Amino acid sequence: MEFGALAAYLVLLVWIGLRASSKIKNTLDYTVAGRDVAWIVVLATTAATMVGGGASIGSVSSVYVDGLVFALVTCAWHVQLVVTGLWIAPRLRQFNLLTVAEFFGKRFGEPVRLMAIVSCLIFLVGALVAQMVAMGTITETILGIDYHLAVLGGGSIVIFYSTIGGIRAVVKTDVLQFVVLVAGIGTASVFLLAKNGGVPGILAKTGEIPFQFTTDEWPAMRVITLFCAFFLGEMLVPPYAVRCFIARNPQGARWGIAGAGIFLLCFLPVAIFIMGVSAQVDPAVKEAVKQKKEELAQADQGLTEKDIAKEASQIVFPTLMRETFPAIISGIMIAALIAAVMSSGDSCLSCISTIVMEDIYRKLIDPVASDGRLLRVAQGATLVTGVIAAGCSFVYRDIVGILEFVYDFWAPTMVCPFLVGLFLYRKNQSYAATLCMLSGFVSVGIWRFWLGTPGGFSPALFGFLVSVIVFPIALLLTYRIPNSRLFKPQQEDLP
Repeated sequence: MEFGALAAYLVLLVWIGLRASSKIKNTLDYTVAGRDVAWIVVLATTAATMVGGGASIGSVSSVYVDGLVFALVTCAWHVQLVVTGLWIAPRLRQFNLLTVAEFFGKRFGEPVRLMAIVSCLIFLVGALVAQMVAMGTITETILGIDYHLAVLGGGSIVIFYSTIGGIRAVVKTDVLQFVVLVAGIGTASVFLLAKNGGVPGILAKTGEIPFQFTTDEWPAMRVITLFCAFFLGEMLVPPYAVRCFIARNPQGARWGIAGAGIFLLCFLPVAIFIMGVSAQVDPAVKEAVKQKKEELAQADQGLTEKDIAKEASQIVFPTLMRETFPAIISGIMIAALIAAVMSSGDSCLSCISTIVMEDIYRKLIDPVASDGRLLRVAQGATLVTGVIAAGCSFVYRDIVGILEFVYDFWAPTMVCPFLVGLFLYRKNQSYAATLCMLSGFVSVGIWRFWLGTPGGFSPALFGFLVSVIVFPIALLLTYRIPNSRLFKPQQEDLP
């Protein structure tokens, strides 16, 4: 039953991808769906993209370990979507862009554009690896399929329909995935809440510790800074920026993005908290985690006790689904989990292919390339990147850890100049933007790797504050210096 439900779902995704590929006429169709997506579809595809491996499997495992505090921290993701939708998305849609780096080039010149390309690729590849890990973890835990085969199998499906159908296939599959994951995760949380006697019943079994806002492991400083890091780490990342680009008009971008944030804010933190604390009182889940810890300890991979506990907790969500529901429902739940992962993975692949096609190949290699040639480059980039990400997922298997890493470098490098370019742009800001991005990147490296994150203060927030301080100082020192030819903005008269 489980295999049948999952197989039927995967076949449906392939069929959707094939259907979408027949409507790809040019690179605009492949990269931004012809800029003709209705706001309600933008809402569905944005929400589906948000609920990836980190927001589902990773978050439930973290709630299992840390309790309510982590569910509260994840609210930052959804608040960020509301803020982006209401105030940023409409303005970003007016620019008719294909990529985030294109915006940086038009505002600040070539060096800043190149740094933006690097930052985007770091984020997207890291996020894609996290989704591959989640895909393998789900399938291995619930169906008993070898992790490596699970990654190759599930990854192949995502790579296939993303390669042939581009963003059109991604959007169409995301709508299906949105319905499946909301129905699946919503049903699971309601069932588990009722099974355990509601919040009073869970509280009686777990005690007050999982319901605390702060703990010894999570002091107020760590909670606040990680909340800020999650908020900034998701702001204006390529998968959400492209949702602005594909909207039919600025208003569609506003309500699609903000609507997704409002819906998820009301739904997802509550659902992952219920599932996480329900797992804490489920004997089968606790036994599975215990066995996983023993396996990791016996493997002698040089992991600390804390690392072992974190990696073992990755099986909490899929184990809970299998132990809670009968086979047919469990199969649907597997499909919901796979939907959550695939919807984020396909978005990352689509953004990477557009970056390679537009920002690298057309801008740096062949400026006069035909549309057909660019389309083949984008499809090839999707295929190659997917294979590389699958290989990386064999080595790095901490979903939340991978996402925290990419968040740390995104916000300090990209958010400040992005917001300046959108709302506070003036001439001769290119040098200040360059120094802002460099200072953010370097400060994160020092704070995270050299100093070891003192006081639990998030590297992402530290780096962002450094970049915010550096920008006005650098602007004061350089605004009278005319931009050289290299730093000259490529299009200053954006709306």
